[in-house]
Amino acid sequence: MSAGIISSFLVWAALLALILQLKKRPLRVRILGAVAIALSAIIPVSGLPVPLYIRAITGDLSILTQLLLAIYIINSITGIHSTPARKTAYQRLCFFILFTGLWFYPTTLGLTLFDPYRYGYITDPMHAITLAYFFLGTLTLFFLKGSWTSSLLCLATISFYFGPLESTNYWDYMIDPVLTIGALIYLLAGAAATSRADSGKQPSRIHI
Repeated sequence: MSAGIISSFLVWAALLALILQLKKRPLRVRILGAVAIALSAIIPVSGLPVPLYIRAITGDLSILTQLLLAIYIINSITGIHSTPARKTAYQRLCFFILFTGLWFYPTTLGLTLFDPYRYGYITDPMHAITLAYFFLGTLTLFFLKGSWTSSLLCLATISFYFGPLESTNYWDYMIDPVLTIGALIYLLAGAAATSRADSGKQPSRIHI
């Protein structure tokens, strides 16, 4: 089974874990939920498992996306909640992803004369530029006390040289539209939670 196919199963499992709020459930419920999710992923619908229909919509997701999905699924099943420091590291990673997506996708869609996607092929003379970009991103996250998230970028880069995806382009290992949209949602949800927390700390008005 290729990593591209695995990605669709990860999306399905993460989606159900989110809908069921698995992380907040008691241990017994989390175990039963994990079994139910696993069974739902292999039961065929019109001859195919549901996750493969997801693949038809999303395509093969990047290795970075798959790593993040796997972490979310494991945390949901085990009931592990991210520490404030790790949440901050994830937010910084999301900023990097979103920033990358905002300039990368318009250029690859032909809106400019610059096409960085072709630099993702290892045979391209400018391939080192793409590697340098993500190296700087990894280094920045590391020095911002995000060794956890910087290690994810390193793992995605290492996987590129083993070729688990059908694509041979480095960009496809590091970013995809689903990841970019997910990063935006994560940042907006974090901002909304912070806003609610700040409003809750404000002293109530005394009416006379």
